[in-house]
Amino acid sequence: MIPICVKTPKGIEEIEKRSCRLPMRVRQVLIMIDGKRDYETLAAMFPGDTLPAVCRQLYDEGFIAPLRQPSATASAPSNASARPGAAPSALDEQRLKMAGNLMTNALDTLVGSAAASLSRRVGAAPGLEHLLGMASAWREAVALTEEGRRELSDLESKLAVIDERFVAALSTHPGARGGGSAPSPADDEERLTMARNFMVNTLSAFVGIASSSLIERIEGSPGIDELRHLYGDWRAAIALTGDGRKRLGEFEEKLAALLS
Repeated sequence: MIPICVKTPKGIEEIEKRSCRLPMRVRQVLIMIDGKRDYETLAAMFPGDTLPAVCRQLYDEGFIAPLRQPSATASAPSNASARPGAAPSALDEQRLKMAGNLMTNALDTLVGSAAASLSRRVGAAPGLEHLLGMASAWREAVALTEEGRRELSDLESKLAVIDERFVAALSTHPGARGGGSAPSPADDEERLTMARNFMVNTLSAFVGIASSSLIERIEGSPGIDELRHLYGDWRAAIALTGDGRKRLGEFEEKLAALLS
């Protein structure tokens, strides 16, 4: 019996880069192995007698690994000896590293210092669940710049390849499919952080160094009330640029949801 498997980091990289030039049939099977489909499901998708050999090749060459350690009654393919990194915990650590690197690199490259706080939090995430929890805030930050909006779809696709739970985490974001208000914070502390980051990110992206003083005041605000007092200054600063004026209504709606 072939157990339910997941892609290893090598398998994820192969989907993205095609560096190993797998045959089309093998690549198609690799794409469909997602930690949920069992052998019977795959067999229905790939009729014929080649699937066992394809799965064995992907396993032996390190593109996939069992979702969980095989039991005595359900063994992996014939030479399924313990392989470094094959344990779920090791796979999760590698997926965490890959997703964290992608997210922080996107923030640092596409947003810059305005997203430094979020980038640090992403980089310090102890598990994939924490990255999934920050997916909405990450998407919001990347979408602040024109270049970020151009790259966002590709970045989201890459995250989904690393761990398909990112599909749900990103699609639940109200702005993920064309606008809407900012995601609802879990508590007052998260509300303060999200509002502060949103104001800083928009100022940095649309106003730049001219808003340095206001950014310092926002970052030093200890509570929501202090941010409300800075709302007028934030709005006036955003309206200084043409791009800022074009998106001001959208930004005001999102910030109002956080400050209300």
